Amino acid sequence: MNRTATWLIGLALFAFLTAAPLAAQNSSKKIRPQPSETAARAGTAVRWRTDVEAALAEAKESGKPVFWYVPTIRGSFMDRKTEIDRYMLAGPFSWPRSIELLNAHYVPVREAGSRELCERFDLAPVRFIEPGYLVLDGDGKALARQDRITTFHPKRFLTPLAERAGVELAAHPFPGDQVLAEEAYVDGRWTGMRDWNPEQLEAELAELDAAAQPEHMFLRGVSLFHAARETEALALWEALAKSFPEHPLAWKAAMEVEGHGPLVHGFELYDELSDAALAPSGEGTRAPAGVYDVADVWERGVSYLRRMQRSGGEFDDSTYDFGGTDGLPNVFAAITALAAQAMLEAQARAPEPDPRTEEALQLARRFLSDEACINEWDTDEKIWAHVYRVRLFARWLELRPEDASEVRPVLTRIASSLTAMQGDHGAWYHEYANPFVTANCLIALHEAQEQKIEVNDLGKAVRGGVQSLLACRTQEGAFTYGFRPNSKRPPRASVEGGVGRIPLGELALHLWESEEGGDVSKAVALSFEHEKHLLPAQKYDDHTRTFAYGGFFFWYDLQARTDAIVAMPAGDARDAAIERQREQILTLPEFDGCFIDSHEIGRSYGTAMALICLATLE
Repeated sequence: MNRTATWLIGLALFAFLTAAPLAAQNSSKKIRPQPSETAARAGTAVRWRTDVEAALAEAKESGKPVFWYVPTIRGSFMDRKTEIDRYMLAGPFSWPRSIELLNAHYVPVREAGSRELCERFDLAPVRFIEPGYLVLDGDGKALARQDRITTFHPKRFLTPLAERAGVELAAHPFPGDQVLAEEAYVDGRWTGMRDWNPEQLEAELAELDAAAQPEHMFLRGVSLFHAARETEALALWEALAKSFPEHPLAWKAAMEVEGHGPLVHGFELYDELSDAALAPSGEGTRAPAGVYDVADVWERGVSYLRRMQRSGGEFDDSTYDFGGTDGLPNVFAAITALAAQAMLEAQARAPEPDPRTEEALQLARRFLSDEACINEWDTDEKIWAHVYRVRLFARWLELRPEDASEVRPVLTRIASSLTAMQGDHGAWYHEYANPFVTANCLIALHEAQEQKIEVNDLGKAVRGGVQSLLACRTQEGAFTYGFRPNSKRPPRASVEGGVGRIPLGELALHLWESEEGGDVSKAVALSFEHEKHLLPAQKYDDHTRTFAYGGFFFWYDLQARTDAIVAMPAGDARDAAIERQREQILTLPEFDGCFIDSHEIGRSYGTAMALICLATLE
């Protein structure tokens, strides 16, 4: 069978091969499919040893250093350890250069950190956030350490390892592909893809020797995927897995097709980056200080969002399923709304709006205007799809009043649905009723009101929401994590745990002019004072057991503080808070100029949130 025929078969089988069963409606069940036999081979071309002590003995004898990949450590309660391990195996440990370098110049070992190893090498939960690695000499001395690896780039990953081994690193991460080596990589794809079509594949492959063909097929798939031609991309990767079943990139391709790989979730890229950006920062895969300014993160962030948008307008790279698999459509809708707002803000601030961004923005708007974008029967995550769509369309009306005839009816419908979702005791809920969701709903409804949207039962909803917030507010000004209606006990919560909840709650009370709360200046001051408890939670895919923070609260809390800052009275305190918040955001981009808070919610979410915060501060 020729490869063109294989391509077409792969295209026909794509829907069947990639479909994952949904959980029952309004279920908290998490359905997480396992990789196929082919996909499960990803990363196995690296000749892994399985015992660190044995690897150290081998290193002492051979003179080669140990490369110890640490998939997890003892005591870690990260939720996504299995998925993160798959990202590493199908990412850096599937690249041809990585396999060659590790097998030839290191003693590679893959072992979780036992109690003894963790004590010996100072590996503790939250201090060392998986995935990571250590480079050790034969005596067990740590020569290098890297954790919090959330962005994969061949040069960034391989350069320090090649330098330590005394090896000159080739410029191209996929050495066999001479065709793509001649093309520039722009906006997530190779320039030769602009007019490329599947019929060209066979001719291109004929120019390459057999060793280069799998690389070429994989990289053409990357370009297709980042051009929102995902059906073709996944079909091409399926054809690769069938045509070259013993090649490491075939196993990686299977991982991507089945939804387990890092590239389809936005963690892997091959951009041309400056030496300054690629230099180690000592903060995981965060960029070194001062590499990117505001203009840089806007340019790089919007470019990233364009490449991650799918052909229907949605952003579906998140795996946030805490409310169950059936909640994922609503998670996707919420993140799509955030990404769309970031692109809307980018167009508003650009001297000349970018037609590529405008096309992506309009595609997202069409997707979000259709209620088919959500799972109406899921109650765990549906609130976020409504809140962030309300905020997007309210902002759209503010920036583009000429679109009122199309946008106002959509905003009216969604905002009225939001009031209908309120609980009997005034609180709103996602997976459970709580004040931070309630505050978000009140803020979104206020933004709709500012655009003179007539929302069903708005007055009743606001009164109930404000009263439920006040019932969760302690005398010190903290807000509880959950909501207990009719509780006879006074609310209890720590101020230290309120980096996001305090400014969020006070902002909602301030906007609706509550006489019993609404001191946003004090809320912002408390948030900054106690942020030391939040900051270590970034990239941790669970609560850190320190005041209930978790990676998935990181940008949520920073946006809450950002919104509260701009609501402060004009003056020196507000100006200082704006500058402090802006400077903090500019310390947080990954080395490619994008942002993240946790693996589950993903880099599209983190990047969109960061850009929205920067726009708000302006």
